[in-house]
Amino acid sequence: MAYLNNNDNPHTSGDPLGDLDRELAELKKTLGALESSDPVPEDKPEQPPEPDEKTPDVPEMPDEEEPDTEEPDDDEPAEETPQPAREVQTDMAKAPKQKKRTPLIVILVILTTLLLLGIAFGVLRILRNAQTGDTGSTAATAGGEVVTINDSVMGDIELKTVKGAEISTLTKDNLTTDENGFYAYYQDGEKISHIGIDLSSYQTDVDFNALKESGIEFVMLRIGGRFYGDEGEVYDDTAFDDYYQKATAAGLKVGAYFFSQAASPEDAVEEAEAALKKLNGRHLDYPVAFDWENIADDAARTDNVTGEQLTDIAEAFCDTINNAGYKSIIYANSHQMFILYDFETMKDYDFWLADYRDFPTMYYNFDMWQYATDGKVNGVEGDVDLNISFTDF
Repeated sequence: MAYLNNNDNPHTSGDPLGDLDRELAELKKTLGALESSDPVPEDKPEQPPEPDEKTPDVPEMPDEEEPDTEEPDDDEPAEETPQPAREVQTDMAKAPKQKKRTPLIVILVILTTLLLLGIAFGVLRILRNAQTGDTGSTAATAGGEVVTINDSVMGDIELKTVKGAEISTLTKDNLTTDENGFYAYYQDGEKISHIGIDLSSYQTDVDFNALKESGIEFVMLRIGGRFYGDEGEVYDDTAFDDYYQKATAAGLKVGAYFFSQAASPEDAVEEAEAALKKLNGRHLDYPVAFDWENIADDAARTDNVTGEQLTDIAEAFCDTINNAGYKSIIYANSHQMFILYDFETMKDYDFWLADYRDFPTMYYNFDMWQYATDGKVNGVEGDVDLNISFTDF
């Protein structure tokens, strides 16, 4: 119904029946006009009337506003589709593209974040290496990382690190020269190093008391060796017993080394047993060193020993020494440590590094460093090897 009561109709009179008849007539007229006109789509603006056509007299609905429409242009077609409907369709067509664009934006954000993290990690590594020097950081290696090392003989070499191997933390900045002219190493303002020399029967008339007074703290005495010829006979160093007694009497700490020419693990066990027999249970402050060296100026029984074989040989010697209650150490240069020895196997053994530069760039940890072969020390005639120990054995 168009109206709820007669008081709202401006056409009511005092005759109720007449008014009702007139009301019915008005309703019929209105329905007829509505049936003859085009329906107005829901939620769309009403179609504007054709020019010069009389608009049916339709009563206004209460509380409803007519949409704002502009007068049509005489040149426009009468049945033109309303513009708002086209805009809705266009927006709907664009919606799927916006949804597809969202995952791409997320991926770009993630990739950008990873790139920034990678750059930050690289910067931190550069700063860390600048602080710790060429020898690396304090942590054990994760394994598989490739680092560039400058070797005194081979130059720059690339090294694939070994998982679990301890990295050297020694830096040149902490190395100084003491009042006796020997190297000394400080950490957090405290001296942690010890200075020593190695001796054999080649050095004669050694004054061990003079060595002690000159600042020497320990000696590494050759206990024996093997000849490098085909027969490879094992021998004792004839000065060992005398040097051991005089060194201990002078208050020097003592270690030993065996000059090896082992070509097999069996040879290495034989050499270690010879050293143990010579020691005969005597106390050592420093380790027994496995000193395997290449013979540069002559053919030797060890010329064809591979890195894998040398690893097995060194392991056999050291394990034999360790099982007897002594401590072992491997004397080696950087070529042997980097190229020959398999560090997957040898990473848990101690090393005595021979390197004669101002400061070694050995990546892995080492406990002792032989830094000179032409040292001058009171108590020994001629040149002598100088060694610094970073470990108080």
